[in-house]
Amino acid sequence: MELFSKIGTVFSALEHGASAEGGDVAGGIGLLATGISWLLSPSTTIVSEIAKALDIFKENDRPEHLGQAMEQMDKKPEDFDSINEYIDYLREGIKSGEVKLIRNLSDTEKASYTATVTALGIKAIDEKYQLQPSDIFWVTMGGKFKEGKITPDEVNKILEISSKNSVSAENVANYINGDGMTGGQRASGVADVIEDGLKAANPNMSDEEIASRFNKLLEK
Repeated sequence: MELFSKIGTVFSALEHGASAEGGDVAGGIGLLATGISWLLSPSTTIVSEIAKALDIFKENDRPEHLGQAMEQMDKKPEDFDSINEYIDYLREGIKSGEVKLIRNLSDTEKASYTATVTALGIKAIDEKYQLQPSDIFWVTMGGKFKEGKITPDEVNKILEISSKNSVSAENVANYINGDGMTGGQRASGVADVIEDGLKAANPNMSDEEIASRFNKLLEK
């Protein structure tokens, strides 16, 4: 639970524009992300692919560059109407040379910047789908992706359908993990959202193949 709390603090910093220690948001997120980069790592590919599909990240965006821009640029996420606008601002700082990029980064520094930008991407995805932040969802999906049980496109479709049906990302993770539902949502409704997300991502699969994919996702 402590690890989930740390991830939640990163998301909270992005949400409220302040670090846990009262410093600037980018610096605070960076410090927090350093400690959890290993935990966010399985989610990085999923977040990156979904963010690209939603036009949040571009193909040539590099997390270590965006992370350095977050540290160096004056404006913060709360200064913009959306995270997308903030990311555009970071890109412009990189393009103009205002951000002084350090090219020779250590593996630890790269991991920290990647975790920081992954958290930023998650915030942008939550914003796009109007979802409440859920660290458990992303850690769960990262683990399932690492096990080969789900693809980024399937995660994206599940999020899209969750949003349309007012099903929380937290309850999607709860269902997959065999935990109880929160907020009065019914497990059957959450199961339908997951199944519909798998169907939307795999339109050529038969019902039997979707059922097999669904059951595999629930395997411990």
